[in-house]
Amino acid sequence: MNTSFFIAKRLIRSESTEKELSKPIVRIATIGIALGVVVMILAVSIVTGFQGEIREKVIGFGSHIQITNFGNDTRYQKPKLEINQDFYPSIDTVSGVKSINIFALKEGVIETPENIQGVIAKGVANDYDWDFLNSKMVQGNILTFSDSSVSKELLISKFLAGRLQLKLGDKFPIYFQNARSSMSQRNFTVAGIYDTGLKELDEEFVFIDIRQIKRLNQWGINANLIFEGCENNRVKLSALASGGDGSIRLKWNRDSLRGEGPHEFCLTGSDTIYAVANDRSSTIPDTAFFVFTAPVVDGSCQCPHDYAISNSGGSAKYYTGGFEVQLDSFDDLDKMDQIIYEHLNYNLRTTTIRQHLPEIFNWLEMLDLNTAIIIGLMILISIMNMTSALLIMIMERTQMIGLLKAMGAGSWFIQKTFLIQAAYIISIGLVAGNIIGIGLGLLQQKFSLIKLDPDNYYVSEVPVLLDGSTILIINLVTLVICLAAMILPSLAVTQIRPTKAIRFD
Repeated sequence: MNTSFFIAKRLIRSESTEKELSKPIVRIATIGIALGVVVMILAVSIVTGFQGEIREKVIGFGSHIQITNFGNDTRYQKPKLEINQDFYPSIDTVSGVKSINIFALKEGVIETPENIQGVIAKGVANDYDWDFLNSKMVQGNILTFSDSSVSKELLISKFLAGRLQLKLGDKFPIYFQNARSSMSQRNFTVAGIYDTGLKELDEEFVFIDIRQIKRLNQWGINANLIFEGCENNRVKLSALASGGDGSIRLKWNRDSLRGEGPHEFCLTGSDTIYAVANDRSSTIPDTAFFVFTAPVVDGSCQCPHDYAISNSGGSAKYYTGGFEVQLDSFDDLDKMDQIIYEHLNYNLRTTTIRQHLPEIFNWLEMLDLNTAIIIGLMILISIMNMTSALLIMIMERTQMIGLLKAMGAGSWFIQKTFLIQAAYIISIGLVAGNIIGIGLGLLQQKFSLIKLDPDNYYVSEVPVLLDGSTILIINLVTLVICLAAMILPSLAVTQIRPTKAIRFD
């Protein structure tokens, strides 16, 4: 058996039975280390849990990465871009990508008899991931969309509903600036009320059908045909179109006809007349159709008795304000941002949630500094306690040290003996600290004993995230640093002379 270890073991046993000066000092040092470990475990767990909660809420609103078009824009309103992209929706097959969805933002003003409130309307579609908001619903349900009609339902936060005195089923107008820079009114019905606790976002965002925003912005072109009647067996049709850049041009599929009309057509049997609307920009055109069904009669013109007018629903459906990409892990944000950027065309860009809301993430990162300071102070206090305990243990064993030196033992041999004692005391403190710290964390996780004001802290209870690897690192770092720091006070052994130590009393 290692001699230093054997002597240290005997000393540890004797300290547990003998009434010596070192006994209370050792206990104080052990308690100090235990309390330090408790504070470190709870500090790291609470800060990590708090950061995770806030990140989850922010990402729930804005996703990990947004893909938008270059061009003149504001913080919220982005230039339109085509949905038909090489990466959509196939990019969700890339490892690390959870989902992708289209979105658009539009600034508006809600007016009720009680109040007026500016908001950001976030338009979403069927591909939106509702998992986050669904978990935050306090009343009602999330939005559902129909392919045949534009939804007039809306999700609003508990904060806004309270300020505007709105409840489920209430109808109210929102005023938006349209493509002609005038104000347009849209009426909505409250379908659901959510509460994330993140006031900065709750007081701004409402969720609506993205098609509402597309129409307001006139991102596409909408063409329609009008049946004006039939004179001299010749059908009269007019065309109307709107949207795009406003410079609408209409081209018919007969006789090189252009413009709104009305134009006359000779239909001798089943036939289709259509008009294509486009503008001077690159907006995707739209087409409206007049379909006539009848047998041919002597090749003469006929008035329609059975016809149908239809269109494609406008080309706005081919546009979006941008794409939101949800990742499997926030830790991969920078790496995945680079990977996704490599899938984009030259005219598109990516914006991470950290870049979009730097003030929130800078604040969260500052918490890491606070945690580091707490850990540093706890380790420093543990070192001071252990230094005092070790020096007293050395002082009490002066005669034993002198006797060992007289028998030929070197200073390092004796130092190792006391360092083993120090390691034992530190280990006892670590074990006790882990039991208490992890126990308190688990109690908070299960019973939420400590509550918080969500208006000030964004969460209603102290969040705790116990991570095994982090706790292990705390223990190893504390043990190594404290034990390494004990080398310096253990040098007191080298100053003890055998001739004086053996007579020491």
